[in-house]
Amino acid sequence: MAAEDRAALEVEIGQLLLEQWDPSDMRSQSEPPAGYGAYAHEVYNLLARGASDTQIGRRLHQAEADELQHPELATRDLTPLLRALRKIEKRI
Repeated sequence: MAAEDRAALEVEIGQLLLEQWDPSDMRSQSEPPAGYGAYAHEVYNLLARGASDTQIGRRLHQAEADELQHPELATRDLTPLLRALRKIEKRI
């Protein structure tokens, strides 16, 4: 896959993370920051390596708790997000 294809998919993953994950509540900010690009890159890599839903969910919950300082979110159900990510995975 060409680099621009990967970049486009990472943007799409980042948008999904913003819409369906968003532990920092960036959507509610009048001028949202760049978003979750670093996490989109990580999720892309996980999908490309064939990671399970459990592995992807663990990574996102780890980010919520440790990096983004929202440990209260670490038990929420990420099933809808994971389903959407699996659709993107088919294009990797």
